[in-house]
Amino acid sequence: MNFDIDKREFLKGLSLMQSVAGRKTTLPILSHILMQWEKNFLYLTGTDLETGIREELSATILQEGKASVSGKKLYEIVRELPDETIHIQKKENHWITLQCGKSIFNIAGLDPDEFPSLPGYQDEYFSKISTHLMREMIEKTVYAASNEESRYHLNGVLFIQKKQDSGPSGTGQGGQEILRMVATDGHRLSLIDRESPTIRGIEKGIIMPKKGVLEIKKIMGDRDGEEEMEIYFDQTHGFFKMGKSLMVIRLIDGEFPEYEQVIPKGNDKKLVMEKEKIYGCLRRVSTMASERVEGVKFSLRKNSVELSSYHQDFGDAKEEFELVYEGAPIEIGFNARYLMEALNVIDTGEIVIELKDEGNPGIIKPLSSIEPSNQFCIIMPMRI
Repeated sequence: MNFDIDKREFLKGLSLMQSVAGRKTTLPILSHILMQWEKNFLYLTGTDLETGIREELSATILQEGKASVSGKKLYEIVRELPDETIHIQKKENHWITLQCGKSIFNIAGLDPDEFPSLPGYQDEYFSKISTHLMREMIEKTVYAASNEESRYHLNGVLFIQKKQDSGPSGTGQGGQEILRMVATDGHRLSLIDRESPTIRGIEKGIIMPKKGVLEIKKIMGDRDGEEEMEIYFDQTHGFFKMGKSLMVIRLIDGEFPEYEQVIPKGNDKKLVMEKEKIYGCLRRVSTMASERVEGVKFSLRKNSVELSSYHQDFGDAKEEFELVYEGAPIEIGFNARYLMEALNVIDTGEIVIELKDEGNPGIIKPLSSIEPSNQFCIIMPMRI
């Protein structure tokens, strides 16, 4: 049972496995990758039981077989080899021999039949979607998902599809099929709508874990030439096909918060400003903000805002700049990092912040000629 494979081809596949295999685990088999070689392909599979990846690689199969070895160790070995053909042979007791040039490695393995199998799926259920669209929507929402494990239902991104008549805060166009992604950690919320083909299994909404969403983004980055990907959801898993990669992600079993109820109504105070100007000002002033709360105060008056921060050990900072604002004077505090992360995912040169008073959340939107906006971020205010 043996095969030959190009070093660069092998390394490409092994690198994709590193994020799910090789972690500290109570089950030794989960630190392994499964190698199955048949016909003219080598199939690599890695899983941590939450996220699974299977990659198809071109290889010269001399005799079909399968093996399970440490994903981290195999990657470390192959990375150091010269750019030549690698020959792998299955031995007794689940070991393999790897030969490249004059280098020979004997690598211990486990019984490949013990490796967890990925959930099954049916090819006809997959829907095609633009890879660019999926990457954009993930980038504009995933940053707002919670990292607290105790709030597991907030540790992910809501995917939901609906026909939109008139969505929250004016999102959506009449009657069109849209894909919506929403993420929140309880202090901020990010939402984006985009036109999309029908995707099976998300009519009522599903929650994808943050780690899995970031893995999808990573694989899309490795496959920049792929214009389309295929996706499908059943009741427990999401399935994503990109080129010769298949990713399977266990969904979060929980109720996503009633996000539409927290979208502010009646935020009539509107600030229009250059994104780069407010971002630079926040970076400077926040250097004096307390590390724990990261708070910056906005003091607004007609066509002007002063940003200020205070640190009990180091001092204070303030900076003023001009903007478009016609409302009554108001003072309100925000977490500077939350604001900057929201600004980072807005593509337009100008942004609009909508406020009501110092006790209610603010809405940040891109300012564009396309109205209504189909992307926004909500940030809770702070007492400073």
